[in-house]
Amino acid sequence: MAGLGLGLSAMLAFANKKLYVFEDPRFDEVEEMLPKANCGACGLAGCRAFAEAAVKGDVSPGRCPVKSAEMKAAIAEHLGVKVVQE
Repeated sequence: MAGLGLGLSAMLAFANKKLYVFEDPRFDEVEEMLPKANCGACGLAGCRAFAEAAVKGDVSPGRCPVKSAEMKAAIAEHLGVKVVQE
C-alpha cells in the first residue's frame, strides 16, 4: 500500500508540473480594483472577464460604468493605457 501511495503521489506531482497553466497575475490585481458587482453593464460576463479583457487590451478601463472616474484612471495607469470612455 505504501508503494502504491508513493507511486500515485509521484504521478500527481509529475502531472502538476506538466499540466501547469500560467495565469497573468495582473488579472487578479485589476479584478481587485473593480467593484465586484458582476453586473454585466460593461457587456462582459462579470468583473473577472472584464479584468482579463482589460489586461489583454481588448477593452478600455473606461468601459466599467460602476467605477468612478478616479478609479478608472487608476486602473488605466496600472495597465499603462489611457482611459477611453465607451
